[in-house]
Amino acid sequence: MIRLDNVSKQVGHQILFIEASAALQKGEKIGLVGPNGAGKTTLFRMIAGQEQADEGQIAVDRGISIGYFSQDVGEMSGRSAVAEVMDGAGPVAEVAAELKQLEHAMADPDRAGEMEDIIARYGEVQHRFEELDGYALEGRAREVLAGLSFSQEMMEGDVG
Repeated sequence: MIRLDNVSKQVGHQILFIEASAALQKGEKIGLVGPNGAGKTTLFRMIAGQEQADEGQIAVDRGISIGYFSQDVGEMSGRSAVAEVMDGAGPVAEVAAELKQLEHAMADPDRAGEMEDIIARYGEVQHRFEELDGYALEGRAREVLAGLSFSQEMMEGDVG
């Protein structure tokens, strides 16, 4: 569950929320609609822990991963929508990034002397990736994007 209790937020002189409260239960789906500048992105950033509320509390149950798709595609230039969604997957994305780094290290002839340690670490990280169900991540990312009416071409092409 995600719960907002009496949340207030002001940016500069603009008041975005005054004592706002809401709860999102497991399995519920909501839409957040409003004009530019109304505070939609700020709300998502507060839920994701990237910004703090001025007053009130935001509680996210343990085990819930929060990610959101940035509206600023300039930040995503040269990346596919699938890659961007996968990077927003929390800890599993961090583990996937380490796997990729270790794979590059294994292919680097200058690091041949470290190969035993690199391979041992790769095994540990790969096990953690499996525990987090990382191999299903790309499929889930594609399902999310398809549910948002992204076409196959939109998923694969560069966002920026």
